[in-house]
Amino acid sequence: MKKNFRLVLVPFILSSFVFISCASIKEIPDDKTAAQIIQMGQNAAFASDYKSAEFCYNTAIERFGTDPSAYLEAKYELGRCYLKQKKYEKSYQIMTELLELYDVHGTALPGAYKKLSQICISQIPEKKLADIQAKQKTKSSNLSATE
Repeated sequence: MKKNFRLVLVPFILSSFVFISCASIKEIPDDKTAAQIIQMGQNAAFASDYKSAEFCYNTAIERFGTDPSAYLEAKYELGRCYLKQKKYEKSYQIMTELLELYDVHGTALPGAYKKLSQICISQIPEKKLADIQAKQKTKSSNLSATE
């Protein structure tokens, strides 16, 4: 009898944790650090709750955007989140923005996110990447023509 009780109780408890952990994040306390907010976003992304993950990363950027390390990490994670959702253009825009920051600020930034951004871009399907880059080139040409 005890064994049957465990067979019922354990799955019930585990499913309760999954249900609770999948609840959408609507508010982040003001006392959370950048690392804590980014971790909340990573947990949400791991649970495929991309809306909450985006909310966390954007909150980290909004609150801690003046800290280069926090900004890079949150932006990178946001780009990865878009990649997982197959929002390739948004992911590409973020990753190229990060790479441009490295072009300007170089060694003043933590090195890992440069390589990770390059890897992320390489994970965009070739056809999609070519389309995005062609679209970006057309936008650049149009901007140059209007100036």
